[in-house]
Amino acid sequence: MPGPNAAPNTRPNESAEIRFAGITRTQGLRGQVRVRIDFDDPRLFEPGREVQLTLGTQSRRVRIEDCRQQHGRWVLKMEGIDSIDDAEAWIGAVLSVPRDELPEAEEGSYFSFDLEGCAVFADGRLVGTVERVLDYSATTLLEVRRADRSDRGDRDGLGGAGAGTDDEDPGTAGNPILIPFVKAYLDGVDLDERRIDFSLPEGMLELNR
Repeated sequence: MPGPNAAPNTRPNESAEIRFAGITRTQGLRGQVRVRIDFDDPRLFEPGREVQLTLGTQSRRVRIEDCRQQHGRWVLKMEGIDSIDDAEAWIGAVLSVPRDELPEAEEGSYFSFDLEGCAVFADGRLVGTVERVLDYSATTLLEVRRADRSDRGDRDGLGGAGAGTDDEDPGTAGNPILIPFVKAYLDGVDLDERRIDFSLPEGMLELNR
């Protein structure tokens, strides 16, 4: 679920450009380029898709003509970039699309930038805010910045439950904690409310103290 960072408690504007690939070098003589994939969704590379190509202050809209994997590398051809000279001019450029043109996430999956900034609750009590989504081969972890006591009082569950956390070590407020983003612990994700609810094993929140 790689993706760009989002400010706390916000989602990317629907018109915000989301980077999904970068050009690393030319390939052949007819304008093809090798690309680094930052957003692993093959639907973004379908022929005919219009994308933004940006290098420094230069920017232009282009259509994808073809994309294929060759010897373990991704090779991209864009309309209007038809020679090695054309391609060389865009080495280091990034490709992006507006947020509202991204393919829908598959059911049960979420984009990293949609999760970043969400408030995290465990058993109805505010834990903190997602700062980063860390993707590993075995699992996905949410790096959560712990809420301080004033945050807990303002944003805890119904009736301010959990606001009285006098047993908490004051040195832990603001410190990050890693929470596995797995079905076994996940109760629900409400992107409109910017909230993620977990039921966590006893002691998990104390692991990073």
